[in-house]
Amino acid sequence: MSLHRLGLCGCDDSVDPSLLSAIASRWPRAEFGVLFRPGREGEPRYPTRAWLETFALAGSKTSPPMQLAGHLCGSAVDAVLKNGDVSFVRDTLVPYGFRRVQLNATATNGCETARDARAMAAAAVAVRAACDAVPEVEWIVQANDETKPLWETLLDEGDVPANLSMLWDASCGKGVKIDATRVGDARATGVPAGYAGGLNRENIKEVLAALRSGVAKGRSIWMDMETGLRSIIDDEERFDVNKAWAVCAAVDDARWDDPDGGVADVVLKDVPKNARMSGHAVLAHKVTLLRDRRTKPREFRDILGELTHYVGYEATTHLDCVPRHDCVTPLGVHVPAGDGAATRLAARVCLIPIMRAGLGMVDAMLNVLPNAAVFQIGMFKRQGSDRPIEYYSRLPVSGGSECDVAFILDPVIATSRTMQPVVSKLKAWGARRIVVVSVLASAAGLDALHAAHPDVDVHLVQVDGRLGRDGGLLPGLGDAGDRIFGAPGSQAAIALGRHDKYQWEEAGDAKKRPLRKAPGSPGVVKKRRHKLDEPSTAVLGDMRGDAPPADIPDAMQCESLDETATQLTTHDGTFGPQPCHLAWGEKSSVARGPVLATTRHTFQRNAIGAHAGGYSIYRALAVASGGLDQAAMPKLGLTTPAAKIGPHLSWKNPKRIVTMDPWGHAISEGFGPWLNKGYDVRPTIAITKAHVELPECKEALRSGRLVPDGDILEESGTSVVTKAAIEPVWYLPGVAERFGVSERVLRDALFAETNSMYPELISRDDLKVFLPPIGGMTVYIWGDVEKIPDESVELTCRVHDECNGSDVFGSDICTCRPYLTHAIEECIKTAQRGGTGVVVYFRKEGRALGEVTKYLVYNMRKRQEGGDKAAEYFNCTQSVAGIQDTRFQALMPDVLHWLGITKIHNFISMSDMKYNAITSAGITVENRIELCIEIPPEMVPKDAQVEIAAKVFHGYHAGKAYDGMDEQKLDTVVGRIYKPDKTAQRVDKAGKKKGK
Repeated sequence: MSLHRLGLCGCDDSVDPSLLSAIASRWPRAEFGVLFRPGREGEPRYPTRAWLETFALAGSKTSPPMQLAGHLCGSAVDAVLKNGDVSFVRDTLVPYGFRRVQLNATATNGCETARDARAMAAAAVAVRAACDAVPEVEWIVQANDETKPLWETLLDEGDVPANLSMLWDASCGKGVKIDATRVGDARATGVPAGYAGGLNRENIKEVLAALRSGVAKGRSIWMDMETGLRSIIDDEERFDVNKAWAVCAAVDDARWDDPDGGVADVVLKDVPKNARMSGHAVLAHKVTLLRDRRTKPREFRDILGELTHYVGYEATTHLDCVPRHDCVTPLGVHVPAGDGAATRLAARVCLIPIMRAGLGMVDAMLNVLPNAAVFQIGMFKRQGSDRPIEYYSRLPVSGGSECDVAFILDPVIATSRTMQPVVSKLKAWGARRIVVVSVLASAAGLDALHAAHPDVDVHLVQVDGRLGRDGGLLPGLGDAGDRIFGAPGSQAAIALGRHDKYQWEEAGDAKKRPLRKAPGSPGVVKKRRHKLDEPSTAVLGDMRGDAPPADIPDAMQCESLDETATQLTTHDGTFGPQPCHLAWGEKSSVARGPVLATTRHTFQRNAIGAHAGGYSIYRALAVASGGLDQAAMPKLGLTTPAAKIGPHLSWKNPKRIVTMDPWGHAISEGFGPWLNKGYDVRPTIAITKAHVELPECKEALRSGRLVPDGDILEESGTSVVTKAAIEPVWYLPGVAERFGVSERVLRDALFAETNSMYPELISRDDLKVFLPPIGGMTVYIWGDVEKIPDESVELTCRVHDECNGSDVFGSDICTCRPYLTHAIEECIKTAQRGGTGVVVYFRKEGRALGEVTKYLVYNMRKRQEGGDKAAEYFNCTQSVAGIQDTRFQALMPDVLHWLGITKIHNFISMSDMKYNAITSAGITVENRIELCIEIPPEMVPKDAQVEIAAKVFHGYHAGKAYDGMDEQKLDTVVGRIYKPDKTAQRVDKAGKKKGK
């Protein structure tokens, strides 16, 4: 049994972080646990924020960096168990370097959920969601009698998340000694485990021995202790560093790795036949120096070069040579050609270092093969994902036909999941033979590489027997790239100084985050002074927020960088990106922060994508042609809303609105402090007044269906409206939740289906907002806008999905325009009665499949055997598009929440999907099939009878005129006969052209 961590918990203000750093340097497997319980900061075992910052900074500077675990107690753990709220973990603990988080879900630790067994069982869903939301963190569940409903549910449901572990804690936080022979559960086989309960320096050896011979035999575990590290010093309870040191020394004496039950050494016979492992004593000595954490970067590079030089000679043993006939020695003796005498290399070779670490092997290999070409491939793996990402490739477009042997350079092969796609790429490129040059590998990684590519030889020095839980090689040599280039092994203190207080404490004067300016940046941007920048109308009122944050940094302009380099993408946790604060669902615009998605702020941009969706391409054309100055800043003062919409309570609910920015129409009012600092914040919503003139309204006036009132409807047939144009702004965690998938699955699908258009979807997990390149929506409102939230005031509503052919050009194959104009009539009537009418026009052409697909479906419908039959209406779309509908109405109600709608009195739609989506979102629909919303049959064109009959048969509601639509009636509904253009030639099934 291997003890891979020893948890020393309860670190607080009573201990000097430098002393803990000394323990970590002496025993790197020591892990320091910090307890977080809102309201108890500063008490024994619960540190203050100031101490935490000092501690995290010390931990990041320790070599190797300290291992940190956060233990959530009280309302902090309840937030995760009840609501799946991981914001504290994601926004505070992860930036400080915490990579494990324990859920102390017991009553002793102040957890309210623990008092209800049913609530504990239900919390399993939230725990799974937390594991998925923050995959870079290992989540730990205390397993004891009190938490049994939670951990049993997790195990019984199967498919335990890969980043979930169990701490078998007999004490329930009370210090009860563990019985090492009776802990664990057979269902938890394969789930990483830790053990706790009454451990101290006196009994640690005894318990360790019992675990090794009992339930933990042959496993890699951790042990956790807290009470045994406390002492009364100067009448105060304190974390006792002496006890912590003594415990580590006791474990060291008992061996961290069981000498009798450890991992067996890998021998040559265990290595697959395509791997060539050296048994040279000097090389083994050199590898030991390479592994030693005390080896400094310069020495590490030198040793790696020596090893690469030797392995490189072995790897090139069988390169093709040809005889050389012109070799004469200084003695004047001609060296005979061939037979191993006078030869020269004939093989054309190239070196392929896998960046970063492979770059450290290039110089040594060039000493062996000085004329080799070098082509780099950059690969990395995301936390929580096994799928590597290629971020750079320097393979010539001409292909590898002129490369006889490609040598892949990578000092470490762990799982081989990075190596395998590189090999596959080189094969596709045309490399005739591929050889891998490495130093260390895992047995499992070599087996996997051999299984995938048995024709690829691997040359290396040593093989390690096991992999860590994160896929890293053990014992390994650490991150080779970090050690070669002297990069820090942790980004633990990257966010130090962002806040003075914990997330749950009252806001105070926060320290300014250090601003790292780009070389050549113009520095501080002058505050705006133009009067047109000041908002001409105000709509937010008190919900604008309190005084603006004092720590808004000046905007960083990056034009100078853009002139010298183009950045393919950015990565979180690296130098450069400092996204502007954005907290979705906050109570005010100031607390929420602006959405920054312009090209002006490369470093501080906090959203993926670009404003205006697909129209951003036209902006690019304007810039490329010289017609648009990239430095131009819009003057927003006179563009403010012409009507007051909001703010509403739904704006403060991060789950109610996830596909648009509720504050997007009040930029100059809501985000003035950022504009004053030079930020280019763009509106995503515009609200204006307009007059609408429709032929159908004029016809309704003539027929008497509508009567002018001079206010809502003029005698000319023109109606007066308020309208709002809205661009989509997606909060990715919320969108993923709507579809019941993980954020990672959503990001991967968006990245793949846009053909890699937005690499930050997979390289920037810290950016949660995405501006998709799709159409938005327009809201048309008849009557008083501010009456919309009042449930006592009649509200008529239609949600309409775009159909350009019908809505604009009057195509009669569908009911889209008739339903739209009928809804407008009913909205006008409602407004004249003192209510409000709302039509939301979504840009979802052809059921969001696109107009090209829609017209292809039209052709199939008209050409199919038997003609355009209602019975085949949906099947035709399925045949062409592979799906019947991609409008996904689950996202649709957001705009209704933005308007403040909680009750719809008259809903004009025959779609059951729209109705179900609206009611599922908590909005009441009073009248759906009453006479007031039934479309008059005479408004439905003849050719559209196919559509309406098919929809009614499949669950839509079109009113009494279409009741009783059964399969027999459906078969009788057939549309207009298709008449192809006279210039078109038909082709029979044999492929022969027929007459015109």
